[in-house]
Amino acid sequence: MNRSEFDQAQLLALLAEVLDGSLDDAGREALNALLRTSPDARRFFSEHMELHASLHLDYTAGEVTQFLPGLNKPRKPSRFPMVSMAGLAAAACIALAASIFWPRQAEAPRGFATLVDSRAARWDGSDLPTSDGTRLSKGTLRLAEGLVTLRFDSGAQVSLEAPAELTLVDDMNCILGSGIVLADVPESAIGFRIATSTANVIDFGTRFTVNVDPAAGRTQTHVHEGLVEVEHPPTGVVVALRAGQMNSADKNSMGEARPWSPESSQAGKVGPAMRGEEWTNLTSYKDAYIGDATDKGVPVPRAETLLLVKKSINGYSDRKSYLGFDLSGIGRDIEDAELTLHFAPTGLGLASDVPDATFKVYGLLVDSPWNDRMIKAGRAPAAGKPTILNMDKVREVGEFVVKQGVHQGRFSIQGELLAEFLRENSGSKITLIVARDTVETTSTGLVHGFASRRHPTLPAPTLAIRRPVTEK
Repeated sequence: MNRSEFDQAQLLALLAEVLDGSLDDAGREALNALLRTSPDARRFFSEHMELHASLHLDYTAGEVTQFLPGLNKPRKPSRFPMVSMAGLAAAACIALAASIFWPRQAEAPRGFATLVDSRAARWDGSDLPTSDGTRLSKGTLRLAEGLVTLRFDSGAQVSLEAPAELTLVDDMNCILGSGIVLADVPESAIGFRIATSTANVIDFGTRFTVNVDPAAGRTQTHVHEGLVEVEHPPTGVVVALRAGQMNSADKNSMGEARPWSPESSQAGKVGPAMRGEEWTNLTSYKDAYIGDATDKGVPVPRAETLLLVKKSINGYSDRKSYLGFDLSGIGRDIEDAELTLHFAPTGLGLASDVPDATFKVYGLLVDSPWNDRMIKAGRAPAAGKPTILNMDKVREVGEFVVKQGVHQGRFSIQGELLAEFLRENSGSKITLIVARDTVETTSTGLVHGFASRRHPTLPAPTLAIRRPVTEK
């Protein structure tokens, strides 16, 4: 059967069912298939529906009656000519039939939020649009990297920090599956709720952070301003949190309100990059960081897996990292050099409070002894108090930028400034200092971190040096 041919007997039978109101789902599908595939069937259908309407009008002497059985009371005679009425009736019949068998187009979901801005965002299987400025309805956002800001029609604004998963429910409710959300809620959105697997956080006009660690099954809530209530669905316990307070909730228990530190809002070894034979890779033989609010003038252990870097608004909780490299056996014939660092999430602070961050690397002009297990601010080489560098004792050898919202990845400096410093100190031990030049916007700003020589999976700080290849 070609596209113009159709089963006339089948179509007539289906037409009869349409007109007497007995067409079922199977019949609707069969009729729909016939009319889609055959122009002749569509013409046949239209003609017979019009004929039915005309005969109906003849029978009722020009009066239109409803098709429903038992409803025989005529309406008032129409002032329109018979032909026009027949056409209208035919159109009504066709519209009626079309409403029965043509598929109805689903209405587009109503949007109730807007994706306002994204920074260095990389998505992972989100089922909502992810372009800046797009409207969002019910669905899930999965952010692999970066920082994203959403504004709900209620007025609530949330910043989602990767890696994270957030399900939007309506303009007053969302569900945080993992990661960090920083929420700013005005009076218009009082009652805004962020649900997790272990807690419901209900706002009363404030600024707060919710952090979900699905591996540990834990929800942490920190209040920056105002008041929130945290409900624990398994037990029904409710805890009120005010500015400067936090609590934790897991499947079995609900923690009490307690003070929190501004930075507490978060939650097989790879080798260095492979290079040609003209390159020599040196990893740090010692590394450590100095400075934070706990460094109160006494030595503290710094032999950790991540080396921390931060520039705070008051200098009190600054951090800088020190890297030691041994250039023994390296001559002055250095043609190029690159320092590579592998960043990883520290779980400290909020990316929302630090813009694109510039990091600078300095070379210590006169190397001084330091111990990577017992190093402290104020006594580290070239460090003043609390952690201000003495610029007379160092030289800048390069800089790099980490975009806002980025917590991890490979970053490096390379070029003549670094190569010249290494040439001047060839054959000796050197110290490089990594500092963040960009200041946080509030005291809750992100603490960046990169892998130390003790990290279990990421490469240690690596200094790659290119020298001429000696012919054998």
